[in-house]
Amino acid sequence: MSISTTTCYNKFVKSKILTIDAGNTTVSFGLFEGKKLVRAWHVPTGRITGGRGTRDWGLGTRQIIISSVVPKVSKILKKTFPGALFVNHKNIGIKVRVAKPAQVGADRLVDALAAYKLYGGPAIVVDFGTATTFDVINARGDYLGGAIAPGILLARDTLYERTAKLPKIEIKAPKNVIGKNTVEAMRSGLVYGYAALVEGMIKRIISKFEIRNSKFKVIATGGLALLICKQTDVIDIIDQGLTLKGLRMIGEMR
Repeated sequence: MSISTTTCYNKFVKSKILTIDAGNTTVSFGLFEGKKLVRAWHVPTGRITGGRGTRDWGLGTRQIIISSVVPKVSKILKKTFPGALFVNHKNIGIKVRVAKPAQVGADRLVDALAAYKLYGGPAIVVDFGTATTFDVINARGDYLGGAIAPGILLARDTLYERTAKLPKIEIKAPKNVIGKNTVEAMRSGLVYGYAALVEGMIKRIISKFEIRNSKFKVIATGGLALLICKQTDVIDIIDQGLTLKGLRMIGEMR
């Protein structure tokens, strides 16, 4: 991916907050003017080197807010943006009610905060990233924990890499749940299988709570959210900018 440093600086010099979400596969950037996302772009995680091109994306901003689950990239970003705020369980501004809060991915906590602030609670966030994660927020906005499953792309790649004959396929919904050839069968398992995973997990999570006069909101985010959510009716809201919005909120609170 090639981005002109000069173009970025000239076009976005008035932007106030730069948000960065560093994941295992992709690093997402968002530039906000107030609450308005004026620019978002994505860079493969392995291509973040901390060079001038990356550093200059922070020019003209008053705040840089970062969540990262990749230690190597965290080191690069800390060196590149020494004044940035790195989100963790201590500074996010919500109660993290798990045994070891430091082990919860910063992106999951940011998603929880954004979901509660934008849509209220109780809520469940389903993030279709490198991993497919489920995170639970109660009516007070406390983070209660969740579940982690292999992501769809990870499952696809594992099938290709660990079997002798299965091909590496494009992920899209097949016409029928019963595949008539290998590619259709794989697509069925990945698309309809993950839709069923989401339905089953949501049902199991909600069954653990007794909610009076309230209802869980289910919010989906991540790159494959649109594809999977078309196959199920348990998702109330799709917000693919949830993490970047949450990072912006943290910047505003500080």
